Amino acid sequence: MKKSHNFLFLIVLLPGLLWAQGTDQTVASIDGFAEASWGMTFESIREKFLSMATNPESKEQIEIINEKKDEKLLIKRNGIFYLYRFYKTPELLREVRPKDNRRESDPSIDGQTEYREAGILFSVGAIFNLVPSEKIKAKLETKYGKPRKESLGDDKVSGAAIWELVDRRSSPPIGGFAVQWREGYKKNPYTRRIDYFSANIRDIIAKDYKDFFSVQETKTLRDLIP
Repeated sequence: MKKSHNFLFLIVLLPGLLWAQGTDQTVASIDGFAEASWGMTFESIREKFLSMATNPESKEQIEIINEKKDEKLLIKRNGIFYLYRFYKTPELLREVRPKDNRRESDPSIDGQTEYREAGILFSVGAIFNLVPSEKIKAKLETKYGKPRKESLGDDKVSGAAIWELVDRRSSPPIGGFAVQWREGYKKNPYTRRIDYFSANIRDIIAKDYKDFFSVQETKTLRDLIP
């Protein structure tokens, strides 16, 4: 697997941290980040930021810092970095799946469908200068309510707080997760990164990677025992 897929493995393999499912969720769901909704394509988000960056009437400072088509888009916006992450079906799966099932629909911003042959937005990470964690947490609680789960490291300072804002009565589920990361600095907790994830596309990624390893095992056995 490519290094660019490491982050996908991380979110699939940490169910206890990122997907502490609960019931009676009463607050609004996380349906994306800022102007971007889960499932939007790489091209549509890139064009949106290009338009904003070149708009002479815009009061914001926006710059595309780095990009890799259908995988990631790093934006600097008013001094804060935002990493937009995209997902598309691994090539191996597109090769082995039946023709009628290769294209599976995902939500897009206008309610149409987009195919995972193009990268679709599943996560956004915000990176900024160190801020006391309690200040960040207070802001997130004002918007999302109390976190669903919190964890602390052995140092009792580092860790994470997770908000689950998902409507699982819908099929596929609507909403997502917010993760505030904590790290120790001078023995106090600070935050410089928050990650947002789509619940629906997380489920898609988990299924795809389960199928991916199944195909890999089948191919290995076929080649090992002709």
